[in-house]
Amino acid sequence: MKPDIILLHGYRGGPSGLKEISIDLEKAGYKTYLPSVPPFGDSSPLKSYDRDNYADFVADFIKKNNLQKPIIIGHSMGSMVAAATAEKYPDLINDKLIFLSPISNTPPRPIAALNPLITVLPHGFVDVTTTAYNMIPNGLETAKKTMRLTREVSKKYTTIDDVKLAGEFSIKNAIPSFNFKKNVLFIAGKHDHLISPKHTKALAEKLGKKMKSKAIFIPGTGHLLNYEKPHETASEIIKFLEVV
Repeated sequence: MKPDIILLHGYRGGPSGLKEISIDLEKAGYKTYLPSVPPFGDSSPLKSYDRDNYADFVADFIKKNNLQKPIIIGHSMGSMVAAATAEKYPDLINDKLIFLSPISNTPPRPIAALNPLITVLPHGFVDVTTTAYNMIPNGLETAKKTMRLTREVSKKYTTIDDVKLAGEFSIKNAIPSFNFKKNVLFIAGKHDHLISPKHTKALAEKLGKKMKSKAIFIPGTGHLLNYEKPHETASEIIKFLEVV
């Protein structure tokens, strides 16, 4: 029987942003779960937006749904939530861990500088600016879909202060901040502007000295590979999961 999979979306994202990947995984025989990661979507606010509370959030979700060692897949900020869970609750999750558009190092200053302004800048402006920065042109239809979906999922959250606090967690941490030992697959866009593929490759190689670690880069894709190349991303996930 194939293990269950939990997909964790990123900052200012939502479950629907990983839906196309989820559908492909379901077709391959995996049962998937797409929780709203606080403070976004239908989630409840955390006591504080830090590694412990994010790990507790995932652990509580696993226990509530009676899941047995699910595979955790995290996109962008979700990769850090996955890493926090692997650090605090290693025995609660599968030995295989997957990071999509991983936060391999702290984001560049232009993006980090937006977080303190998020309470005063127009929401639509932040959507358009960050999406345009993170997206690689893959034709007009893909660009329109990516912009529409990112704007759609970013509209629902608990409070704007919670969004700012989650943003602080997202820009002050990176996967190397967490201590865990799992078989890791990194899947990143070959042209990711937010997190350099060079840093992701270096991190995968560094982790490979103490655990199984592999990095794959999808051509013609930026940080939003879940929107730009969901089927190619799902295909790489399935290959990794079905290797004994």
